[in-house]
Amino acid sequence: MRNGPYRCIATEEAWATREMVDLYRKVLAAGPSGDPGFDSMWGHFSGGASERVVRILDRLLDVGEGRLRDMDAAGIDQQLLLLTSPGVQVFDAETAVALAASSNDQVSETVRRHPDRFAALAAVAPQDPAAAARELERAVGRLGLKGAVVNSHTRGELLDDPKFWPIFEAAEALGVPVYLHPNTPPRDMIGPFLARGLEGAIYGFAVECGMHLLAIMISGVFDRFPKL
Repeated sequence: MRNGPYRCIATEEAWATREMVDLYRKVLAAGPSGDPGFDSMWGHFSGGASERVVRILDRLLDVGEGRLRDMDAAGIDQQLLLLTSPGVQVFDAETAVALAASSNDQVSETVRRHPDRFAALAAVAPQDPAAAARELERAVGRLGLKGAVVNSHTRGELLDDPKFWPIFEAAEALGVPVYLHPNTPPRDMIGPFLARGLEGAIYGFAVECGMHLLAIMISGVFDRFPKL
């Protein structure tokens, strides 16, 4: 595709920061996190991970030459980078806000180095909606990121709750999208999926994210923010 009549742009390309992965491992090492979906999804990346899992993690962490080589091999002209699910949304508010800002600083540097190959959405921490709105404003206005990614539910809470609507208000004012990225179902929904090994991308992601989007739609978000 490169240098041809069309550009091939991959729009949901996961990446991770080392500090976030290290904190995930600390959470997992301490025992059940309270989020069975997180424990299931990220438990594969702790302890004696398989060779395949190690390769996946290496690729998540690489936003440099290795990723560019993979993109070239696959015919991808540009990637839109999104902090991988569940992002910062499993942590306490203070930790999540700091990690979101740090990840946005890091990914904006990647975009600055390779503006023709990468763009990115900003991570935000719904745990503190006002701080999330401010971070989105900073990430778009100062760092040049293209919108926000929210990794669906935050400790079981959905964005249809008006307490989270400052995030939507900021996005509408900035004229940028909020990308609702799938996550494993929350604790009060995951049981039948977990029992059958269906909690992840194979099925649980779609059900959880679809439910979340419908909840946002019927809550009146798009009546309140018609340009969102």
